[in-house]
Amino acid sequence: MPPKSRARGKGSRGSGSGSGRGRGRGSRSKRGGRQQAVPEQSTVATDKETARLAKNDEQPETITPAAAEAEAGTDAFSIDAANALWKAAAAGSQTAEQREETIRAIMSTHIVGGGFRRETLKSLERHQYLEQYLWPSFHPLQSSDTHVMSILLMVNEKYQQRLVGSVWKSMQEACGEQASVGGLVDRVVDVSRSKVFAADAADVVGGLDALSARSVVVQFLIACFGSLETASVREACMPLVTITLWSHVEGQALVEQEFARTPALRKLWKHMNRRLGAGKHADEAEALRNRRNRDFVPELLCDFVSWLFVDRPTDALLAYGAKLLELLVAVESLLSTRRYVNLLLLDFQLPELCRRSALIGKGSGRSARQRRFAELVEQLGSRVFFQVDDITGQPLSDAEAKDRSYERLARLQKQAFRLFPAELEDMAISSIAALAEPNVLRSHLERLSRESLARLAAAVGLRTCLPQVNGSQMHGRLSSSEVLDGQDGSLLYSHTFLLDLFGERYRRRETVGDAAQATSAFPTELTLFDPVVSEADQLRRQPISAANGDGTGIGYPALALPRLGLQFLTLHDYLARSFELLQVEGAYEIREDALDAVRRLQPESDEGTTRFSGWARMALPLRHPPVITDVRAPRLGEQAPAGVRAEITLDVANYVDSVRREWDTDVRPRDTLILLAVQPRDAASGSGSGSLGITAVRGCEVECRLDGKGRPIDDAEALQAGGSTRRFRVLLDPRQYHVDAGQRGDDAYAMFNVVLRRRPQESGGRAVLEALRDLMARPQMLPDWLSATFLGYGDPAACTALHALASAGGPTRVYMGDTFVSEAHVRECYAGQYADVVFEGGRFAKPCVIEFPEEGAKGVLRVCSEPTVSRGPIELRRPRENAVCFTPAQVRAIQSASLPGLTLIVGPPGTGKTDVAVQAIANLYHAYPRQTTLLITHSNQALNQLFEKIISLDIEPRHLLRLGHGEEDLDSSERYSKAGRVESFLERRSQLLAEVQRLAESMGIKGDFGYTCDSARLFFVAHVRVRWEPYRRKHLVAPEGSGGRVVDNIAGMFPFTRFFDQSLGRPLFDQSSLPMGGDVDAVDALVDVVEGCYRYIEAMFDELADIQPFELLRSNGERSNYLLTNQARIVAMTCTHAALKRSELVRLGFRYDNVVMEEAAQVLDVETFIPLALQRAASSNLSSTPAADQGSRRLKRLIMIGDHNQLPPVIKNSGLQMYSNLDQSLFTRLVRLGVPYIELNKQARARPEIASLYRFRYSDLGDLEQRVCRGPYAAGNKGFAHTYQFVDVGDFRGKGESEPSRYFYQNLGEAEYVVAVFQYMRLVGYPANKISILTTYNGQRALIRDVLERRCGWNSFFGRPLAISTVDQYQGQQNDFVLLSLVRTRSVGHLRDLRRLTVALSRARLGLYVFGCRRVFEPCFELQDAMKRLLVNGDRLVVCPEERAGVDEADVGADAEHRVARTVEDVEDMGGLVYGMIQHLVRASDGDSMDVSESSEEEEA
Repeated sequence: MPPKSRARGKGSRGSGSGSGRGRGRGSRSKRGGRQQAVPEQSTVATDKETARLAKNDEQPETITPAAAEAEAGTDAFSIDAANALWKAAAAGSQTAEQREETIRAIMSTHIVGGGFRRETLKSLERHQYLEQYLWPSFHPLQSSDTHVMSILLMVNEKYQQRLVGSVWKSMQEACGEQASVGGLVDRVVDVSRSKVFAADAADVVGGLDALSARSVVVQFLIACFGSLETASVREACMPLVTITLWSHVEGQALVEQEFARTPALRKLWKHMNRRLGAGKHADEAEALRNRRNRDFVPELLCDFVSWLFVDRPTDALLAYGAKLLELLVAVESLLSTRRYVNLLLLDFQLPELCRRSALIGKGSGRSARQRRFAELVEQLGSRVFFQVDDITGQPLSDAEAKDRSYERLARLQKQAFRLFPAELEDMAISSIAALAEPNVLRSHLERLSRESLARLAAAVGLRTCLPQVNGSQMHGRLSSSEVLDGQDGSLLYSHTFLLDLFGERYRRRETVGDAAQATSAFPTELTLFDPVVSEADQLRRQPISAANGDGTGIGYPALALPRLGLQFLTLHDYLARSFELLQVEGAYEIREDALDAVRRLQPESDEGTTRFSGWARMALPLRHPPVITDVRAPRLGEQAPAGVRAEITLDVANYVDSVRREWDTDVRPRDTLILLAVQPRDAASGSGSGSLGITAVRGCEVECRLDGKGRPIDDAEALQAGGSTRRFRVLLDPRQYHVDAGQRGDDAYAMFNVVLRRRPQESGGRAVLEALRDLMARPQMLPDWLSATFLGYGDPAACTALHALASAGGPTRVYMGDTFVSEAHVRECYAGQYADVVFEGGRFAKPCVIEFPEEGAKGVLRVCSEPTVSRGPIELRRPRENAVCFTPAQVRAIQSASLPGLTLIVGPPGTGKTDVAVQAIANLYHAYPRQTTLLITHSNQALNQLFEKIISLDIEPRHLLRLGHGEEDLDSSERYSKAGRVESFLERRSQLLAEVQRLAESMGIKGDFGYTCDSARLFFVAHVRVRWEPYRRKHLVAPEGSGGRVVDNIAGMFPFTRFFDQSLGRPLFDQSSLPMGGDVDAVDALVDVVEGCYRYIEAMFDELADIQPFELLRSNGERSNYLLTNQARIVAMTCTHAALKRSELVRLGFRYDNVVMEEAAQVLDVETFIPLALQRAASSNLSSTPAADQGSRRLKRLIMIGDHNQLPPVIKNSGLQMYSNLDQSLFTRLVRLGVPYIELNKQARARPEIASLYRFRYSDLGDLEQRVCRGPYAAGNKGFAHTYQFVDVGDFRGKGESEPSRYFYQNLGEAEYVVAVFQYMRLVGYPANKISILTTYNGQRALIRDVLERRCGWNSFFGRPLAISTVDQYQGQQNDFVLLSLVRTRSVGHLRDLRRLTVALSRARLGLYVFGCRRVFEPCFELQDAMKRLLVNGDRLVVCPEERAGVDEADVGADAEHRVARTVEDVEDMGGLVYGMIQHLVRASDGDSMDVSESSEEEEA
């Protein structure tokens, strides 16, 4: 059995120098370091550093206008020269004419002349062509068309790289009196109407050919309508989609129907039309602008229609058509933009015209571009006819959608009978259901002539000719088509097309419920090898297409995939888009796994059968095809079986033990297995893609394992005892089986010969898809307070807890528990916010309640305390209190979490997000004893960290429950899984019953009262309460006229003294400490003691009452379910487990009131929604009682904690990430929508100067000085002159980055340098576990591991760093020292995403050393703030090799003038330094501690 291979980089063993010779004895680096004094260390950014940054900014390059003009006129116009030019323009040394000439030169020479190479646009964008040159010199009226097109090209490139958000902001900030986003959009509209739409294919507009110019304009509009959350963009684009568009609707019957349905529209229609004319008091320029905006979209559509019926569509035309459809889909996907556009598209009949266009292609001769165009047409059709009211935005139920469809058919019937009673008599008496069939309707309408059919169409509001706007001429591009009636120059529809139009417009459409039922969460060969999966994956690398092959067309790829934006039409729209994208993502992952497994299995042909000559860890050949064992009868009204079971048999005889164990332990019930039908590639044909011989794919769910006799087993040892055979009972998809059986008969599954398993952490995708499918079929309504904001509409602040506090009609009381540690802490947190802070009773006490005044800041804040009661002797019931002194921002977050509504908490690195979450949960637990809180995180590690802190608070363990895998990793002696909690309840039952028996004996009562919970309850009622009540009335309540309460009687007559004496191991009442005389306070304290003792006893029996159901329920399953639904008040799980168990939780009737979500910015949008829908839907029965309403409307609070400035969820298919925004989290979406959030503003992780590297990403991030300005934070780093540095590595031996395989980036120079610094730190004395090595690419991580093995593996002295990881994988972790390799030397790469940069710079506490290529990263616009700060300390590593860590830990900066530093010139110099230190250490230890023997062979990196 071959061993598992590892991807490794190249490297050489030794001290870190670039050459193996560098380790030879006596060799020294030729570049000696300079000796210099180190400037005084500082742990904060000094004024000198700030001045140095400012000085650098004040010295831009200058270039004379003459030199710029000469350079611009040459053919060898370089990007570097362009960079110098726009710096010169910024300095004012270029005239407007010279700038326009430069722009035309760049367009003609580099963009158009270079064939629209993506690399050119990327380079221009990276050198800030837009920000530094195009936009500052733009004037809406004076700039040339080439200038406008250049701006659009740069905006489009930034949109493609997902950087357009920062562009709008920078453009708005740089706006002058004329230049604005609105001015740019106005100019685009003018240029498009006057030149672009009027140009034919061979014309040139702004330096671009006509189709390229159209593509650029449309892509710009896509960017605009995808950024409507930006106010300036929204103000510029919304006038293009107002109700005035209906002026171009020919079928006025459609308009009248909308006016009848929504009468207020008619008033709006009249008002908007008045703004189009130049009346007596109207502004002519404004009216002209309004008319131009009104006509723009219709003219765009008419221009597009004119291209639909050309004889031979080119690739450039197909690319433009795809982009326009993408734009229309984007517009139709937002309520605010589709409201009036949808009626225009219906009137223009765009989906129907596109389906009959030559661009869509026919049959097997359809090209990939035509197929993509056809898919986009279908996507547009589904958007146009989506189940939503366009005007009100209300979703239409399946019944309402059918009613509207039937109403339209009824109107058609009436009009047909009115106009043609004789010809259409049969149609008038036909059923509505029959007319909904296109063939039936067509058979009736065929009796009419073309003129009669056109008359009927006009009566019901259907256009009968191609659309035209302002007399536009389009017939010059039209060829003969079945759409037109065939007369020369005629734009009238043909008889055939009108018949098809009626059939398509009035056909029965699939409802959203029907569509949900038809979907499957299991993959097939069609989904795995769907071209869109490959196209999405290739999107990241696809260049701008020179669509005609000769550089005459330009466009970014368009995919027939939905996008996740900020807004959605309805909840079903949200779920359907998410389902489709997750299905593609899952198909991509499974396809990659399947192809890799088949490649390893090496299928070969063997006399008509398939034989496998290789092996794969994740896939095994089946011993025989799956055997169908049970097909259940269909449910009433369905055709597919209710369930299908099968058995699959594997043979693991030829596999090593590790592979056997994985198949035995990693394949568990509810896991997904993939069945593959594999043939040798030369024999594969037909079905599916046939890639690598895979001809069919089906999914199944594991139900159980089977032994040799077919009996279910769940014991790995019993499984292994059965020999090499492994049998599984699996559940097949009933609907897919029904289709397969209909096509292939009983042998439908005889072709499958391989089974593929997936890793446990990758198996949650199907559960999410199934949860979404169930939610689409059975709508799950969100609570009213959250619904509008969730879909992206309404006031973003309306659903927040802060809004609830501000809009409260009176004083608001908020339970804060033990959040505050002292009176001074309270005053500090509310200082300056209210007129005064008053403490009830004149003192601070816990638990406290804050009463916020109705007057707001002018009122008085009152701090009250909840009445507390003794819970028994302090030794027995000691409460655990919070000891964290929260910052004011943290207190605001905890306070908001206690209020009903939505709370968003942004937690920058090291600001205590987890502590805030834990305290908020504790407050909810104590403030609302009858409410349940659901705790959700993305990872098991984060969930355990949070849960461990909750355990340490004053929360009853019996109310805690941890679901899912990972519970065994909790650092606790208690078990918090369902099984563990049940076991704990039963153990606790035994303990409490023993206590009851001891109580009975201490009271002198004979009997077996500790036998059951019921006997204990009877004992409490019959004996305990009977003795307590007379005692309480006689001795604790002083009757009027009596002499008061007698101390001796209180202590002496207490009926349970003996029980507590035994429990405490001492007398409960010490006679010497009993109060004497009439000390009332002392007597009250004694009464509190005895009442507390009784409460302790009472709590015992209350707890037994809670445990009693576990005594009555006999099966562990019933006990576990009861625990979940009735006992647990804080339930913790990951979002994946929530999806896996959703159906089960809903079936059990699980209920919860609050959801607290940690790591919310790392959870996919839809995976955040699923935990909100784990309850039954709210009852629609008006007579239902509140108790029966157990749906998601019960949800009262949603608390989301995360950081949208750090990395988003991980998506493997880069196309889905870049094109469809699948990596969007709900947390980030809500922030972008403008929902108010609370940002924690005091970090306690990193040195202040390290925190300053990423401080610019947050509004007010400060330092918790008592944590980060003391101890090790106050001292410098021994052995280093600076606590952080950027080290410019450059090209190592003339070579920078390399790419051995796709996306597998490596940089040998940086790897050698990083490892050498690690060796240096170990030699200086830093522990290996205090050092982490991070990089931005997996390829570099593999290379660093290899180099580390070669350099350090020869001696155990060096050890291994705590982590060698990528930045993405290290999110959520930190270490004292971080060595970061940036890898790239040709381009910035994905570090340009500021979220990744934030994570990379915030992992270090004490020291951060970044290794990269300065010339690449310094000019990057997005990285400038961080790079300026990083380069304050220079770009050469400065070390102090004479210092030692752990020795004389006093502040290094105190004697900085005596430190001797050395500047390291390059990696070879660092290698020489490390080698010398090794030699010195060997000589000092006489060679005993280290083995530095030479290797006989020469090693090279």
